[in-house]
Amino acid sequence: MRGEFFGVWKETYREIWAPLLAEEGVPDDVYSQLYRELASSLSEPSGDGALRLVLSDSILLREAFETVPVLAAVEIERATVTGAFEASGVQDSQDLDERRMTSAVALGALIGDLERARMLLDQAFDAIAADPRKRAEAGERALDRVLNDTRKSKDAFEAVQASDFGGERSIVAFLEGAFNVLYDLSGDSLSNRYFNLLTDFIDKFSLRYDLRRPCTLCPTLPGVFASLVRDLRALASQDAHLDALMKDFENAVRDLRHDCSDGRIKTCIQKQVNLLEAIGRTAPGVTGATLGAICNQVGTWPHDKLKEAMKDLYGFASDYPGIRHGGTPANALRPVDMRDMVAMSVLLAGFTPYLAAQLDADVVYRGG
Repeated sequence: MRGEFFGVWKETYREIWAPLLAEEGVPDDVYSQLYRELASSLSEPSGDGALRLVLSDSILLREAFETVPVLAAVEIERATVTGAFEASGVQDSQDLDERRMTSAVALGALIGDLERARMLLDQAFDAIAADPRKRAEAGERALDRVLNDTRKSKDAFEAVQASDFGGERSIVAFLEGAFNVLYDLSGDSLSNRYFNLLTDFIDKFSLRYDLRRPCTLCPTLPGVFASLVRDLRALASQDAHLDALMKDFENAVRDLRHDCSDGRIKTCIQKQVNLLEAIGRTAPGVTGATLGAICNQVGTWPHDKLKEAMKDLYGFASDYPGIRHGGTPANALRPVDMRDMVAMSVLLAGFTPYLAAQLDADVVYRGG
């Protein structure tokens, strides 16, 4: 169980919402109530999203329109500008590109230069979209328009994509909150049906959560470990040297599929130690070149025994014949086998958060 809702959000409509909300007796305002809950988990619009928010809001659209003659330093009476805005019919269009074009054409006629009108209109839009207070006010108005219309609520709810959320935690917060919304609307019948559909969804897509009553999504141990490896990959991908070492380690693990000899297993352990050593060197204040020296310098250990445990694992890799060095043959109690490959891979990966300052353990546990 390793996946996150973020990657399979679009599947929730077919697997959860469609069968749930098509049932007999579901209140008419269910989409409005769900979208109200969902809206609090969506990320604040920026870039093109903020611009679309301005274009869709008649108050801000009018403000941008009336700003252009001022920016153009053309003396036109306010009533004339307002009249041109009303006469253009720009508010009657629901198409945002058409709103933009219609506004530019009307302003071009006012100031006598269409290209300049377009440029100044874009400048006005950008300034308004960059104002957090105006964005917030427009967002509240947009939300009210959706919540007060059953059809718009349904369309808005179904149009939400994973990228509209603030991240995995925001999706989890909504899914947990949706249970309370459904309970308040219809009691146990609808909320329990939702709980069961959500449970089936988690099982079907092997997500990283256990669902507990009343509706709490708890990260699982396999999910946490998978997140650690995923974030380690993301960290390594930002540096060419780390990326090469990460690929060396993963390729060594893949090679075991066809050859589980002790030599291959030693290579896996060696490649992982090399990777951890390189990661540790990126930690603040670290000057040591070996993993043992790095352990003494990172300063992240909650107890000396954990530091010593990491150093002992490094000592094993250095002393066992054929892993990192020639080693001490007399100290080898038996040939390494798959038990050692599995155990060492898990153990060494588990120490990564102490060595990699860039890893956020809270994100590893809860999701990004």
